[in-house]
Amino acid sequence: MEKKASTIKKNIEKPEKKNLSTPNEKYSIIRTPLFAKTYATNVSVIQTDLDFRIELFNEKYQVGDEWIYHSDGLAILTPEAAKILWTELGLKIEKYEKENGEIDISKKQRL
Repeated sequence: MEKKASTIKKNIEKPEKKNLSTPNEKYSIIRTPLFAKTYATNVSVIQTDLDFRIELFNEKYQVGDEWIYHSDGLAILTPEAAKILWTELGLKIEKYEKENGEIDISKKQRL
């Protein structure tokens, strides 16, 4: 079965921030046939001299005294895209925590 592209139209209100989109800016997102969703319970961020790489993990298994992580994907971002992600994600986390309380990551193993 052949996948078709889908379009998502958004009218997003963004806060007034330097170098970000203006409030109420309209845009469309085209999801190509290659579009995929990945659920992640942990991540690893790697910095290279050219980009930032975010490895997405879902399952982990303990074998003896070692943890083995199942990687479901890797997102490679330019430095500019990484900074936009950091800014936008920070705003969303701040809003989430105001509505739901602080997110506890003390028990998560950082990779």
